[in-house]
Amino acid sequence: MKETAQSGTARAFWLRNKALRRMGTENRFGMMLEVLEIPEVRRRVEPVTIERYHRMIELGFFTDKPVELINGVIVEKISKSALHLYLVDLLFELLQTHCAGEGLWVRKEDPITIGDSEPEPDLSVVRGSRIQFRHAKPTTAQFVIEVAIHSLALDRAKARDFAKAGVPEVWIVQPEEGITEVFRNPSAGTYSEVFEVPSDHILPSTALPGFRFQLSGALAD
Repeated sequence: MKETAQSGTARAFWLRNKALRRMGTENRFGMMLEVLEIPEVRRRVEPVTIERYHRMIELGFFTDKPVELINGVIVEKISKSALHLYLVDLLFELLQTHCAGEGLWVRKEDPITIGDSEPEPDLSVVRGSRIQFRHAKPTTAQFVIEVAIHSLALDRAKARDFAKAGVPEVWIVQPEEGITEVFRNPSAGTYSEVFEVPSDHILPSTALPGFRFQLSGALAD
């Protein structure tokens, strides 16, 4: 359909405003980093406590954007690509099938409260039933999976929180790199066993005996 001069002008105006909003966000972020470089300010910076974060949620602070609390910092979650959504949905279905009748609750992007963090992993498997957590969020999990496309550094930072919570096993699936990072054996806030599995290998879970996944098979046409 041929674009009219009026519609073309409207689109140009919209694109200009979008660019200005993005520049404004980047400028504010740059200013935040600049301020945090000042030693006197850095010494007085106060992280957001889990209690304050929960209160902010109750007051509707984040109704317009998804966020999670990582080490006292409120982090806005990035948009999901089609590949990310596909893999998370596929793994969710596989986990639900595997965990049926095992006293395990499979969760998607739901929070786990860990000290001064409340990460929302792509997938988590928690011991117990949904109704057991109607008054309090889980504080650990049996198994966690993150799909990392543009979020690898943050997902690795979140893995440290999962280690603190005693999560026995974490996978960070990286489809574009063709690997899955595996974290096992949490101890003293870290994982003593960390290794990579190529996409063409079948990866068995030790936290969920019998559960296996092959990344290349999931990506095959």
